[in-house]
Amino acid sequence: MVRVKLSEEERAIVKEVMDELGISGGRVKMLVEAVGVRTGFDKRRMRVAVKRALVGGEPIVKKK
Repeated sequence: MVRVKLSEEERAIVKEVMDELGISGGRVKMLVEAVGVRTGFDKRRMRVAVKRALVGGEPIVKKK
């Protein structure tokens, strides 16, 4: 992924979406920024797209 130059409003939206979903980290931030550009920084659409993108990630609690 390529870093995208964002305005202050767009950065605030990215931070807000990450806080709402309880996620952090540089890789995830780049993902949220890319999703934001693709969705026109619509918070609702961003949340859905980020959740879908992260579903395939590693589980937080490993099953025994």
